[in-house]
Amino acid sequence: MKLQSLTDAAAVSRVYDDVLVPSFPMSELVTRDWVLDGVGDGTVTVVAAYEGEIPMAAAVTEVLSPGVMLLSYLATLPASRGSGIGSRLLDRVRQQVRRTGVGLLLAEVERPDCHAGSAEHGDPTARLRFYARQGAVVLDLPYVQPPARPGAEPVPGMLLLALEIAPSLLRDAGGSIDGAVVARALDAIMGEERDDGPREAALRAAARRPAVPLRHTEEWAAVEDSSAAPE
Repeated sequence: MKLQSLTDAAAVSRVYDDVLVPSFPMSELVTRDWVLDGVGDGTVTVVAAYEGEIPMAAAVTEVLSPGVMLLSYLATLPASRGSGIGSRLLDRVRQQVRRTGVGLLLAEVERPDCHAGSAEHGDPTARLRFYARQGAVVLDLPYVQPPARPGAEPVPGMLLLALEIAPSLLRDAGGSIDGAVVARALDAIMGEERDDGPREAALRAAARRPAVPLRHTEEWAAVEDSSAAPE
């Protein structure tokens, strides 16, 4: 499969419709216009993997704040899962991170004890195993994904992973990460505080510690579950 960075609106729209829409619940998927606008202003990058002319997988990244990037989506259609294309896409994203001097690359994933897998959307347990092989760590935060689109609800029962961390951001001999950097990233993801509910307020408070603990991906179950918090 060939990898291609996309800037053409028609190509981005096709990847959105053919790869992202089948791969994620609508509650977790941003709008097509959000992706197109971000690609247009340079804050969003889309890299797709093609089999011939057909998009089979994609990675979408977003700049959150100076030095911090979010891997918003990494999706592979069922026919291409297990082919290694997800690893190739993540390698491409990491090359971009290192080339541009980004110090922190984050990703949102579902907790296996809160979200059921499916043939269309994949298996949360397998997804965590994939990220564990890639060296990801889990931020010890009760993560709740903010509404992805107008009219959507927050999605509790999520985990926030770090896929790349610059050594300068690590604290406590690598056992935690600078809380100020994490708090700024969450402010960018979540927006203004005026609409915060108890779950969002608890998440922000946990991120505002001087240092946020890091856990191995295999220890995800020990991370506080935001779905257990009061709404």
